[in-house]
Amino acid sequence: MKLLWIQLALGLFQADLAVKQEVETNPEFQKECTFLNGWIQIRKLYNYGMAGGKFVNHMPLIIKCSGIATLISIVEFIRVLVKGGATVRKLGFAFLTGGALSNLYDRCKKGYVVDYVSFRTPWRWLSNLVFNLSDFFIFTGAVLICSGQTDRTQR
Repeated sequence: MKLLWIQLALGLFQADLAVKQEVETNPEFQKECTFLNGWIQIRKLYNYGMAGGKFVNHMPLIIKCSGIATLISIVEFIRVLVKGGATVRKLGFAFLTGGALSNLYDRCKKGYVVDYVSFRTPWRWLSNLVFNLSDFFIFTGAVLICSGQTDRTQR
């Protein structure tokens, strides 16, 4: 059963890489596409920094920090797998680890991360952010880990 959680994390990693590859190579993604009356935009962006384009041109430092954070996630994921129980936390760490590995892989292999989804919101700062599937995996994983931790402490 532990192998299933690891396979999930690796499957999420591969799914994100496949989507990024499609966005990067498909000519249709050269122009911006909108959905739901413009609330969702697909627009390819090469992010040479961190979230929101912070720390551009500091890729070695970004890789080091991302690598440490990813390693911590993997170690904690293994600890949760060995300990048993905590299904929500296992799911959370599978998502978090898969997403973190994919973005780290892009940074190491390409020197940038491919982002492609943004949302029109009432807040300009949020509307200017561009995400990828890994970002959603990381966010989902963090929420699941926190909610799994809350469930555990309330028992």
